[in-house]
Amino acid sequence: MNRAQDGGLRFFSELSEHQISADEFFNVVLLDSLARNFGLKNVLISYFDPQGRFLSWTHRNGVLADHEGHPYRSCLPEDVVRQTLYREAVQDNLTYYNVTPRLYHSTRLIPPQDYARSRYVQFIQEQFGAYYSVTMAFGINAYIQVAFFKSCAEGDFTPEELLQLEQIYVYIANDYKNFKKYEQARIITNIQSEIILSGEKAYLVTDDFMHIMSCNHAAKVCLDDILGAAAEGLDGSRPCSWLPFLLGSERDHAENRVQTRVIRDYIFKIYTYDQRYSNGIVDRYHWITISRVESSAANDRSGEALPAGTGQPLTKAELRVARLLAKGLTYQAVADQLVVSYHTVKKHVQNIYQKCGVNSRFQLYRWMERNDPQK
Repeated sequence: MNRAQDGGLRFFSELSEHQISADEFFNVVLLDSLARNFGLKNVLISYFDPQGRFLSWTHRNGVLADHEGHPYRSCLPEDVVRQTLYREAVQDNLTYYNVTPRLYHSTRLIPPQDYARSRYVQFIQEQFGAYYSVTMAFGINAYIQVAFFKSCAEGDFTPEELLQLEQIYVYIANDYKNFKKYEQARIITNIQSEIILSGEKAYLVTDDFMHIMSCNHAAKVCLDDILGAAAEGLDGSRPCSWLPFLLGSERDHAENRVQTRVIRDYIFKIYTYDQRYSNGIVDRYHWITISRVESSAANDRSGEALPAGTGQPLTKAELRVARLLAKGLTYQAVADQLVVSYHTVKKHVQNIYQKCGVNSRFQLYRWMERNDPQK
């Protein structure tokens, strides 16, 4: 086995371990593994949001978040590499699950007569002592890019080196895909557990790119009743054309806040969950509960002046929890805000439901509308 093959196997093995244990996949651990196994030491990871706005970068010299004086700001308007890979990623609907190599070679993007004096080349010379680059594109709309640099003295990337980088891309892309699958499964499981604990019967979970990540049978029945044959995409295989209408615009959503939509005889409660990373990227999910207007109204006890269950008033702690729940905060968000444990919040919720005579978030929301002393 030659050295390149041996390094590739070690790299793949290290990434496989990394995808299971890491909180974030594209970080200095990845840079260390590239250096150790392939001798690739001048590598930059840059992070953007899905709309293409720069967030931060990670180099072996350190991590640098965007700020007014960030060096990349001077290059961004003329970064032909970034502009090209972002444009093509949007056109191709690039997601976490792409494993086909997407490499952008600077000498193929910038004409030879313009190369030496281009702002991009001047920038990588100033910041990284480099003259040539090959950049990889990953994630939603290429919101993560990994650039490999070589100096003028080292010369441009050879065909053999480009083939090696294509193989490295496949290693990274496959492990990143698995990382996202593990992460999303964990997030969805946590959301489902909270929905079930809240007493809601019909629910679905979506990402922010109109994919259904989870949809239970009760929700499918409701959606079929509303949309009929138009209720497509419930298996998550493709974006749902009807989700934008339900979710509304981006400005309608804030983390841990609830939006309400009434469509025909159904009430949709839309909660927003943001997975935040230290590099500035935010992956947004929505969990949506569905209930019939008439069934909610029939079971609603919100008109009673006192709690209908035990007849006991809510304690101050329970009232604080109830107010946050009514705003749409998750159990964990309530726990974080009140600086208590998740299990303490669950116990408060059990007492609140019993005292108020409700069995869902929607019923609690209606109860609080009429009985909260602050209203």
